[in-house]
Amino acid sequence: MTCDSCQIQVTTQVSFKVGTYAWFMCLVLMLGCCLIPFFVNHFKDAYHTCPHCQRVLHVHRRACFK
Repeated sequence: MTCDSCQIQVTTQVSFKVGTYAWFMCLVLMLGCCLIPFFVNHFKDAYHTCPHCQRVLHVHRRACFK
């Protein structure tokens, strides 16, 4: 994709951060497995950043309900 800030064609870097969905799954898995959502990227929000200027280009937030 093309970065809006630096106008360079880049492949984004993806980092994962704990979001609402991870907290929701923590409450659902309260029976001893509640920490799993904090260590598995599937439950976290994905932040796509430009490797050149480090600007966040898109955030894919996990949805609790689809």
